[in-house]
Amino acid sequence: MQEVLRSEGSRLTLNLRRVRAFVSALLSHFPLTLQGSLALVLSAGALRLIGYGSMDLVVFALCLCALFVVILSLFATVIGGLVVQRKVMRALECQPSSRSSAAAFEAGYHNSTEFSLPAITWLPLVRLNWRIVSPANTETLNERRRDNRLHETIVPAHRGKNDAVIRRFEVRDALGLCSYSWLATQPLAHMILPRLGAYHPFTLQRARITADGLPETNGEPLGDRMEIRPYAPGDSVRDIMWKGFARNRQLNVRLPERSVAFDDKACAYLVSGTGDEAAAALARLTLESGLLGDDWHFGADGAGNDNGRANEYRNLADALVAIADSAAPEELAPHSYGLDRFLAAQHCSHCLVFASARDSEVLARLAATAQSRACRLNLVIGVDIVGRRTPKSRLHRALWKDSDVRSSNVLSSNVLAKTLKASPVLDLTTLSQRVESIVLVDRTSGDLVKISDLKDAILG
Repeated sequence: MQEVLRSEGSRLTLNLRRVRAFVSALLSHFPLTLQGSLALVLSAGALRLIGYGSMDLVVFALCLCALFVVILSLFATVIGGLVVQRKVMRALECQPSSRSSAAAFEAGYHNSTEFSLPAITWLPLVRLNWRIVSPANTETLNERRRDNRLHETIVPAHRGKNDAVIRRFEVRDALGLCSYSWLATQPLAHMILPRLGAYHPFTLQRARITADGLPETNGEPLGDRMEIRPYAPGDSVRDIMWKGFARNRQLNVRLPERSVAFDDKACAYLVSGTGDEAAAALARLTLESGLLGDDWHFGADGAGNDNGRANEYRNLADALVAIADSAAPEELAPHSYGLDRFLAAQHCSHCLVFASARDSEVLARLAATAQSRACRLNLVIGVDIVGRRTPKSRLHRALWKDSDVRSSNVLSSNVLAKTLKASPVLDLTTLSQRVESIVLVDRTSGDLVKISDLKDAILG
C-alpha cells in the first residue's frame, strides 16, 4: 500500500512539474507583463462600463489613451524583439566560438566576455537587456559605452568548466507593460577559476616553516629525530614529546632531519566536496606560485574520476582546467572520491591534499585513506570564516535554560550523534591523529588558523 501511494505521489509530482513547465513556457511567449495585462483589462473595462455606459467623455478619452499606449508598446516590443533576435543570432555567429584554449574567468570578480550588442536607439520606449542562465549563479552586467553598444561583464559566484553559454535576452518597453524574451546558446568553452581572496604564497611558505605543512621537494624527513621545537598548528600528534609534556606541561615536537636524497616528484591532490571553493583556491595558488617545485604530479576529483580513472596532470594549464572541472554542478551528484586511485598510480611517499573542512564525509574518507596507505598525507584545509558566533549572555542562559534542557531531551541519541559528528572541530581533531600534518588557511583574512578556532567560527 505504501509503495502504491509513493508511486502515485511521485507521478503527481511529475505531472505538476510538467504543468508548471508548460505554464512557464506559455507565459514566456506571452508579450504582456502583469502590469500590461492589468492596464489592458482595466482600461477596456472602464471604457465599456463607464465610457460607453455612462457616456463619460473624460473617462472615455483616458481609457482610449491608455489602450493606445498599451497597444503601441505591444507592437514596438514585438517588432523590436524580432529585429533584435535576428541581430543577436548574427552577433553570436560572429563571436569566437572556438579557441586554442578555454577562456579563463575568475569567480568573484568582474570579467569581460568580449560579447557586445548595439543598443536599441532607433525604436523609442524599448530597451534591450540580457543575463546568463548557464552557468548558473553568474551575475551579468551590461554597460552602455561611448560606441553605443552594450558590453557584457560577468561576475561568477563559483568555479566551473562549461562548453557553452546560455543567455536569456529580453526586449522590454520603458513602462514595463510588454516583454519579449528568448534563449540563445553560444558554444564557447570556458573555465571559471576559484577566487584567491586574501591568499598569499608567503602564508603557505610560512606554514612550511612553522607547521611542516608542505613537504619540501628536496628531501624527505627520514633522518634521526634531532630537531625539537614548540608545537604549531598542523603538527602531527605522533611527533609530540608526551613525556616532556607530563613533566613541564609544554607541548614540544621532535622532528626528523631532512635527508639529502631528492624526491623524484611532488604529488598534490584536490578533493572536492561541500564548501570546497577555498580549498580549490589554495590548490590554484600552490600551482601558480611554483611551491611544488619543477617536477610535480597533480590530480583532482572531476569528470574523469567518475569513469573510474585516475587523472594526472603535469603542466599548469591542464591542472588549472582540472581545478575548474572539480566543481560538481548543483543539479548533479558530487564527483567520486579519487584520491585512492591517484595514490595507487603515483607510488609517492608524500602527498599534499587540499580539502574542505565542511564536508564530514570527505574528512572520514581521508582518515580511511591515511590509515590504509603508506603514503604520508599533508592536508591543507581552506576555510572561509565570515564571522563569529556571539556567546549567549547570562540572562539569556538563565531564561532559556529549562527550554534548552527540554529540547535537548527531545533529541534522540542518533540525532545527537549526527550533530556532534557534523562539527568540523571533531572531524579535524580525529583526522589529525592519522595524517602527517594539517594546515588551515582562512581565505577571508589570509592567515593561518587553528582547529580550535573553528569552534565558534561561521564558515561561508
